[in-house]
Amino acid sequence: MAGLMTTNAPYSRRLNVRRLAIAGSLGVFLLYGLFVLTGYAWLHYVLKNDRIGFADVALFRWKEVRKAMAVDQFAEGKRAWEAGNYQAAYLAFGSGVRNDPDNIDGRLVAASFLGAAGAINLEVNLLEDGLRRAPDDLRLIERTFAVLTTSGRDRHALELLHRQYSTKLSGPNGPLLRTSEVLATLNADGAVAAKALLEKYPDLRKKSESAPVVARVLWETRERLAATELLAAYVETHPNIFAASAELAAWQTAGGLAGDAVQTAQQACAQFPQDFAPRVLLIEMTEALESTGSSNWQKAVESYLKDFGNRPEAIVTLADLAGRKGWVALARTLYVVSGVRQPNLAALALFYSDALARTSLLSDAQRVLTDVESQTDDTNTVFLRLLRQRQVEVAAALGDHDSAREYARRLAAVTRSNADALELLRRRFAQQGIAEAVAELAAVPAGPTAPGAK
Repeated sequence: MAGLMTTNAPYSRRLNVRRLAIAGSLGVFLLYGLFVLTGYAWLHYVLKNDRIGFADVALFRWKEVRKAMAVDQFAEGKRAWEAGNYQAAYLAFGSGVRNDPDNIDGRLVAASFLGAAGAINLEVNLLEDGLRRAPDDLRLIERTFAVLTTSGRDRHALELLHRQYSTKLSGPNGPLLRTSEVLATLNADGAVAAKALLEKYPDLRKKSESAPVVARVLWETRERLAATELLAAYVETHPNIFAASAELAAWQTAGGLAGDAVQTAQQACAQFPQDFAPRVLLIEMTEALESTGSSNWQKAVESYLKDFGNRPEAIVTLADLAGRKGWVALARTLYVVSGVRQPNLAALALFYSDALARTSLLSDAQRVLTDVESQTDDTNTVFLRLLRQRQVEVAAALGDHDSAREYARRLAAVTRSNADALELLRRRFAQQGIAEAVAELAAVPAGPTAPGAK
């Protein structure tokens, strides 16, 4: 009997181990099945993502799952952006980029959102991260250098070109890279340096895509007829690029070709019938050909207000032009009439002060700026920069150097976190001969650029 028990004991233990293994395997399988079913149900019925298949979850294809999630997150971000819900858009776009960092289309849309929201530093960071992943992607290259050269980051653009793309200036993307180098040099070091670089790259003169930059170099080195002719040829073959048409019209006006400038503006209006920017250009060029208050000018303004008067951004754009041109009556009218329905009345007040300053009504301009200051939120640093800049310029024009210095000190305080903006302001005040403002801005060390600073 004892021998029988001894013989059966190992068998019994093996049987128990087998049962435990089967039970454990069954438990693991049940947990796995529960996990898969729960994950699949969450993705389909909570996140409502039909792109993710059951096999993707069951086989742990995390990369495919994350890519599918990113598609919905980019779409969600775009919807939130269009609805004006910037916080939701920021979160959705951020999640989309994290889940699928190699999605170039999604990254570019997210970058456009950040730029529209004024978060230029975040936009640049997002684009440069994309370039590290896809250094030869033409769209990323074009967008990155466009943002850098239009936001005062020309030194950074040159550093990036010479560090990351020095060996690629003669490659497939060479013309775009060389054109970006010429433009950044023009902005940072002036026309003479850009002209010398352009002579180093003579092929750019024959590249249609480089024509706007080449024309700018020619214009700023006093070859204005050649510049105008080159840009006119470019506009003829690229009528869908409004910025080129606007610059051509301005050059035609400066060259005494106001009639041609009106025609350029009219062609832009025909090309973009639903856009208010070409209509603003037409108003400006009509005034250059005739005069403020002429019947054609008045008709152009009245027609514009009839078609776009219910769009706040269109009113702001026209008010900006009125401020730059010194059209006091129009700027005042837009400011007063829009008081009831314009959400950002402070911007219209700034443009009204510009018109007053432009026509040497400096005391009135200063009074308007003081009123704006009393109603401005101190946390709105972007608007404060615009206000302080104008206060510096008006005080200097009045000969009040102490006030100009004080406003410059306050301007430096709200700009110190953005080295690029500080440098741009220094250049502006140096060109205007406001020495006290240059000294104040130079005396303030720039701190690290804050995220989202413009």
